[in-house]
Amino acid sequence: MLLEENLQKERSIALTTHRNDGEIRNYDEYGHRIFIIPAEVKGFFRRRRTLVYSLLMLLFLILPWLSINGNPVLLLNIPDRKFSFFGFLFLAHDGPLLFFILGLLVFSLAFATAVWGRVWCGWACPQTVFIDLIYRRIEIWIEGNYIQRRKLRDSEMTLGALTRLFFKWILFFIVSSLFAHSFIAYFSGSKELLAMIQGSPAEHWNYFVWVSAMTALLLFDFGWFREQFCVIMCPYGRFQSVLMGPHSLAVYYDKKRGEPRKGIVKAQLAEAGLALKGAVQGDCVACNRCVEVCPTGIDIRNGTQMECIACTACIDACDEIMEKVKKPKGLVRYSALMGKERRIFRPGTVVHLLFLVLMLTGFWWNVLSRKDFSALIYSSRDIPFSIIETPQGSRVMNHFKLHLHNQTFEGSTFEVKVPDDLRSQGMEMKLPQAQFELRGGGEQIVHFFVLYPKDVLAGQSKRKVSLEIISTKTGEKIHTPMTLVGP
Repeated sequence: MLLEENLQKERSIALTTHRNDGEIRNYDEYGHRIFIIPAEVKGFFRRRRTLVYSLLMLLFLILPWLSINGNPVLLLNIPDRKFSFFGFLFLAHDGPLLFFILGLLVFSLAFATAVWGRVWCGWACPQTVFIDLIYRRIEIWIEGNYIQRRKLRDSEMTLGALTRLFFKWILFFIVSSLFAHSFIAYFSGSKELLAMIQGSPAEHWNYFVWVSAMTALLLFDFGWFREQFCVIMCPYGRFQSVLMGPHSLAVYYDKKRGEPRKGIVKAQLAEAGLALKGAVQGDCVACNRCVEVCPTGIDIRNGTQMECIACTACIDACDEIMEKVKKPKGLVRYSALMGKERRIFRPGTVVHLLFLVLMLTGFWWNVLSRKDFSALIYSSRDIPFSIIETPQGSRVMNHFKLHLHNQTFEGSTFEVKVPDDLRSQGMEMKLPQAQFELRGGGEQIVHFFVLYPKDVLAGQSKRKVSLEIISTKTGEKIHTPMTLVGP
């Protein structure tokens, strides 16, 4: 009986023991920050992440310089309230489209998180892409590998260390300025940005201030703050646990296979006065390589954590060790949470997908149904109406304002006409000119008067009618409503 109890105790300790010392690697015992310097890693996911990062970086840098028919592919001109998106021109009155755009972003992120976990953080987030592809590579080039950089971090500052530090931050500043200018190009336009760079900062002081502030922000964030943004400030890390479920993809440590770890069980059994009996050793060799490569400093063996950005560095690191010790790969791997079989289409993801399709449909329907121009007619703020005498007799006169937008990149001429049925009833319109020419993306407010016999109101004090507004360039016609007011 005593032997069975001892054996049961051995198995219990062996199967449940794993390193979970609660160590916080970001801070020392005094609360001072410890700068995390992750080890370099190679492998299957590292190569693919580098490819994805490079494509995203290339897209970010060249997109402001691309154009369709001479117009920028993407332009967010906030001061002039003009927004170009892949050949479409949006103006301030297209603001309701923001509902669909924001909905697309929200439900895309929700669906991606529910299915693939934190794929955004590890594979597409600018915080990860810029630091891992550019800034950390500059550090390796200037200061050496992770062992050399850690020694430099922990040693006293010397002239050589100061020199390397100086050149590193000079390069950080250069690339931060480049990225800041590329980012501002999305709001000013690439041609305008080039003109401003060649001119004096005093001539374009607002953009100069914005570029300087953006450079300082990037320098601070990507050069110094780094993983602290993910750990402390990023809101996505807080609510991603709500979006993820048992079937969501995550970087997962297989405890059943890995525990108990090498060298730890024997010591704990010895403390309990027991001897190690039987093959209870797990595949984890307690090398801590997964911790060394983690950019946020966590131990993936402690389970899914808020700080994990699913960058897969620990997967490549563990697979490399498993190859060396001649054990199967996948001790740390992409898997569903709790090790369950994945199901992509489940109630939560189906709801996200339906809302995503709804937002996408609404967005494209609004885009494709847009006219080349838009017009709005509203009554002026003076007296509602007046009665005047004309050679044709007594007429009611209303004062209106026409707000006309050209929603294309090219100039066009517009003409306003009274429909034939209203003209036959004696209605006429007084305009300052017969046609209005608007540049691409331009707008104009035109005051005009409408004269009509009382009979047009058909015994009522108000009547809704429409005017025809025609683009003489394309022949497109829209009917713009307005309300006649009379006695």
